[in-house]
Amino acid sequence: MSERPEEYDVQVLHDRLEITDVIHAYAYGVDDQRADAVADLFAEDGVFRAYDRPKGLARGRAEVAALLERLLATFRATSHHVSGTRIAFMSSDRAAATTMLYAWHRFVDERPDGHLWGRYHDELVREGARWRFARRELRVTAHRNFEFPWLPAGSGCGHTDGDVPFNQPNTW
Repeated sequence: MSERPEEYDVQVLHDRLEITDVIHAYAYGVDDQRADAVADLFAEDGVFRAYDRPKGLARGRAEVAALLERLLATFRATSHHVSGTRIAFMSSDRAAATTMLYAWHRFVDERPDGHLWGRYHDELVREGARWRFARRELRVTAHRNFEFPWLPAGSGCGHTDGDVPFNQPNTW
């Protein structure tokens, strides 16, 4: 029998679903080319690191929206597929997540479609009644027809422990 109150387990399940919805909303928003809606998924002082150059780092919603607009302008269409999300809670209002990614990109200029495989490394916070990204970082495992200064997988990430461990117990 669990020593935790049932309300704890229900709240954790609810929070996991909400965090997963934020991760999915990001993919849908990018594919719909809605930079402002995607930026709204970030905390007011949220950080987004899309690639390994100073222009690939954005701090705050306005910079996140500007970075996304710049990136999205290079694509006619995209399709982001996220799966295998792992979530660990540091407290009732902070969580870390790692999500696997496959993304297809059709460029504006005439060249072969780009393919990308990697992981998002996220830190999330509850702001008011909503979960938002405090930090999101893309780490790339492999790509095809997509030369870019990507952050390589396995070389450190936004949260201190790298990937979220498989069976990490909640600490709150």
